[in-house]
Amino acid sequence: MANLLSVIPLICRARRPSKMDDMRAVSIPFWIRKGYEGMTFFGHIITHSEEEADRFNSQWDAMKNHEMIHLHQARSTHDSWLCFYWRYVVYWLKACRYRKHLRNAGYLLNPFEMEAYAHMYDLDYLRDNEQATGWREYARLSLSERLSLYESSKKT
Repeated sequence: MANLLSVIPLICRARRPSKMDDMRAVSIPFWIRKGYEGMTFFGHIITHSEEEADRFNSQWDAMKNHEMIHLHQARSTHDSWLCFYWRYVVYWLKACRYRKHLRNAGYLLNPFEMEAYAHMYDLDYLRDNEQATGWREYARLSLSERLSLYESSKKT
């Protein structure tokens, strides 16, 4: 219960996405599943350890870019973290029915994640596409089309 209480200040002090230029990384290990480096949470990047948090805070690499794309996506969802997370959960739940075809389908077929993964290595993406609205194109695709797109991206 004490660990759960540690995230309440992050939610209460969250600023609108448009009021943020960067997201600070903090270590809350129990929130991150194995295999994931970070998670955007109300304007913060949650990591496994202080070392990872320091890395996110000191350098802009592909993973930092991935998480920052989520900040820009939140701006494009009515500049609201709540709207962003509401849509994220809806997309996640819809995609979960494909978990027979793809482990973690709810995550990997989520339009927000698809955009972030597609552009995480393009460190100029946010400068060139400040709104980060590519997730809308993925959302227009059917789940089977998203699955095909995901599978073809893994082959290359």
